[in-house]
Amino acid sequence: MSVPPRATVAVAQVTSTPDKEQNWCQCSALVREAAGRGARLVFLPEGFDFIGHGPEQSLSLAEPLDGHTVGRYRQLARECDVWLSLGGFHERGSDWDTTGRIYNCHILLDSSGSLVSTYRKTHLFDVDLPGGPSLRESGFTNPGPAILPPVDTPVGKLGLAVCYDLRFPELALALRAQGAQILAYPSAFTVPTGAAHWEVLLRARAIECQCYVVAAAQTGRHHEARVSFGHSLVADPWGTVVAQCHEGPGLCLADIDLEYLQRVRRDLPVQGHRRRDLYGCPGAPGPQMCPNLPQMCPKSTPNQPERLPGGTGALNPPQINLYGCPGARGPECAQMYPNVPQMCPKSTSTAARGHRGPECAQICPKSTSTAAPGHRGPECTLNLPKSAPNPPQINLNGCLGAPGP
Repeated sequence: MSVPPRATVAVAQVTSTPDKEQNWCQCSALVREAAGRGARLVFLPEGFDFIGHGPEQSLSLAEPLDGHTVGRYRQLARECDVWLSLGGFHERGSDWDTTGRIYNCHILLDSSGSLVSTYRKTHLFDVDLPGGPSLRESGFTNPGPAILPPVDTPVGKLGLAVCYDLRFPELALALRAQGAQILAYPSAFTVPTGAAHWEVLLRARAIECQCYVVAAAQTGRHHEARVSFGHSLVADPWGTVVAQCHEGPGLCLADIDLEYLQRVRRDLPVQGHRRRDLYGCPGAPGPQMCPNLPQMCPKSTPNQPERLPGGTGALNPPQINLYGCPGARGPECAQMYPNVPQMCPKSTSTAARGHRGPECAQICPKSTSTAAPGHRGPECTLNLPKSAPNPPQINLNGCLGAPGP
């Protein structure tokens, strides 16, 4: 796709309610206004379809992707000749009949109304906020199984996320590693968390990934039990807020300047300065999880990572299975970090995702049965030189910067 160096996006801010028709009227009017002002891609927030009173109503109002609501937006994209980012659609997936649960789905439509990508939110929002709401998204929503590679759009290469995903930089870095130039976080932040964290988190993701960050937000009172923070914004790769709504429904527009993005990345080449030999690379899972990704092998240099065996040469696999763990490598890199709890082909289905099961001999064949799954027992001396009382080691949970015992 030919992408101009500068193109306009529009970010819609709305107040959704349980009334789906009212929400459609509000959102479609903003899309038409944005198209009339020259936007090539319009972003709508999480819950653009509705925000229900509770789980029961949300489940009853949810629809499949081939339902009435998505059909209307596909027609709207065609009529307005714009791409649409529809973030946080309440989707009844193919497993609805068996699970009775939905997905929080970020839909991307092109200007012909075709469904280009559907990312299902991977991090579910379960919180009890002092003086604020108690929300349990996992009580009725399935977590998404994978990160999708960024999509070529008329404004640049777009990485998809949803709301609470914003708090997990590993996901953003995984999308950046796959070539994202823009990160989208359609959201419905609570007022307490929004006032404290909204802008700083969005600017942080923009700065660390050197990407544009676009965040369409819900605003105001949806019903007696739910209020959202608003303040939709666009941040540029330097972390500057270049467009912002405040309170109340409306639009803000911003130019995506890809020449400026490349200049920021060239002048401050942080991606090339990453010490993957020390802490791995968030978003670089081992070849069992994503065989087509260039892996961070001990043979890699900070500026030129080498592909590990098993890659096919493709840089954009169909899916990235989540984002790995900082410091985690595949088993062929065991000479560097044999104890990292990541990508064990022998792990049982009961082992936590990303952790080796206790049967994995690559961790420590001497570990006792009392050692936690994936952890060395105290008698293990593999790769721990006796001359070094405190050998350098990545903690066995793979957390960045957490030294081992």
